[in-house]
Amino acid sequence: MLRNMRAERVRAGMTAAQAAKAIGVSTNALLKWERGDASPMASNLMKLCHLYSCSAEYLIGMTDDRTEAAVKQVGD
Repeated sequence: MLRNMRAERVRAGMTAAQAAKAIGVSTNALLKWERGDASPMASNLMKLCHLYSCSAEYLIGMTDDRTEAAVKQVGD
């Protein structure tokens, strides 16, 4: 489940439709990911990271730190 995905979209000031269009998926798909009803492919997860300027580890809830520095801590 992408526990931080909806929070990041809201922080970015985007609607679900805007975020979905920006990464090339349907609004329904994005909303399913946000609810935890489905998981994005790795390529779409990376698109979300670039869109929201955060790490994949943050989006999936492995860390509470949005930055890439947190990725190094998770791996240690």
